[in-house]
Amino acid sequence: MVRNMKVALITLIILIILAIIAIIVIINDAASISEENVNKMIEDSVERKNEITPLSWENIKKRFYSNPLPVNNIGDPFVLKASDGKYYCYATSASDGYKVWLSDDLVNWQYAGMAFRREADSWAVSDFWAPEVVEYNGKYYMFFSAREENTKSLRIGAAVSDSPLGPFEDVLKRPLFDFGYAAIDASVFIDDDGKKYLYYSRDCSENIVNGVHESHIYGIELADDMLSVTGQPVLLTQPEQRWEKMSGDAWRWNEGPIVLKRGSIYYMFYSANCYADATYSVGYATSESPLGPFKKSEQNPILKSKLYPDMTKSEPLISGPGHNSFALSPDGKELFIVYHTHTNPSLGGGNRQMNIDRIGFRDDGTVYVNGPSLSPQILPSGLGGFYNAALEAKVSASSVKPGHKAESLVDGELGFTKASTDYDWVSNGETEGAWVCLEWDDERLIDTIVLFPSFSDDRRIDEGQLIIDDGNLINNVKFDLDAEKPGASVIIHFPEIKAKSVKFVVKKASEGVQEVGLSEIYVMGKTLDEK
Repeated sequence: MVRNMKVALITLIILIILAIIAIIVIINDAASISEENVNKMIEDSVERKNEITPLSWENIKKRFYSNPLPVNNIGDPFVLKASDGKYYCYATSASDGYKVWLSDDLVNWQYAGMAFRREADSWAVSDFWAPEVVEYNGKYYMFFSAREENTKSLRIGAAVSDSPLGPFEDVLKRPLFDFGYAAIDASVFIDDDGKKYLYYSRDCSENIVNGVHESHIYGIELADDMLSVTGQPVLLTQPEQRWEKMSGDAWRWNEGPIVLKRGSIYYMFYSANCYADATYSVGYATSESPLGPFKKSEQNPILKSKLYPDMTKSEPLISGPGHNSFALSPDGKELFIVYHTHTNPSLGGGNRQMNIDRIGFRDDGTVYVNGPSLSPQILPSGLGGFYNAALEAKVSASSVKPGHKAESLVDGELGFTKASTDYDWVSNGETEGAWVCLEWDDERLIDTIVLFPSFSDDRRIDEGQLIIDDGNLINNVKFDLDAEKPGASVIIHFPEIKAKSVKFVVKKASEGVQEVGLSEIYVMGKTLDEK
């Protein structure tokens, strides 16, 4: 019996020793794993059914556009999307009237001739500026600015045509109205109840306030005939915010008004500072009534010049974005802001070119602009045979910083401004290994994913990987972006694949970064029943 007890004791000791050895091995393995590169762990955790090699984005360049667009040596571009589905651009463009450009898609434009040319005996003799055209009851009404022969002062005129291409006829043979002062930049808004309003700028050439030349914005009701006004003009805005006084103390501007309505709120967009220099920018004001009072946004300006990122050059990278209009995408789902910039940023002046960028409204009613951009941007919706499948996806993330949302990845706002950083997806203290995921109930046929970085360098990602349906891996997704191309994104194009999920995993964050973020994800796809 004693012998059996000794054998049992020896066996127990051996088992304890083996257990200790096993624990040591586990600890050593764990220590070894912790020292492994985190990126290797991420890759090894993926069951790689298929590693996908990205294709050249050159194959899909036609799905993108880049600013500026091919309408140049102009100013104050106004785009009309007419009832025929085509786009017409009118602009400050000739010494005796206005040229017109035609487009089927808002991106590719062709010159289509003179839409309006002054007659030999016209009251309007020079300074043909800022035309806008309204389609109403089967006719097209052009409102324009020009210098009157008798007074040598600026006035607003109206011309009518049966075609958006013109020719437009100055049917009044005189200015639309005359309140005894210079007026320019007419813009018409037709409200839901059918009432019509005309907004314009009382020009600073003849408006002197306390020794300062100032342009002020006014509004007045337009009659149903579209060719006369009723009542008296109402002062709506004047230069008062700090950014509106950057052209100096002698001359100040609020000009180029245009009004949109969203719900019950009226948004008036306008430009401030001198059109010829880099301070020219766009702001907006809101009101519950078409004739005010309007309150200017504290986030103004919402569209302004861009400097070179390294600050080594004195001239701007993009100069003088302003005097905007708006146009809907071909399918009517996206809103674009149309504006001009200086053709030569170092010179400024009157030679300008047309640009378009997406514009949107946040949940709190404030406005964002995905611009000014120089890098390739996705075509307006309804073009190219694809759509943004990300908008249909359920969005999740490994973590989300308090005050942010994973759903911000599909809110439409890109990282163009400091204000946009409040609408990023941001990890909650994670860097390497942080992830975001898009999931669909049904399969989507996809071939391109576009990742938009945060505006904040403190959230910068250097490298990541895409996992499609937990089995298809696209490795080494580099964020090698051109800092001199505002709006740059990471475009990953690959062979068509059916997918119910897309996950982006961060492999490497920029040095010193404590959290990572993205402003937007776009997935180019087509539902299988459309294929």
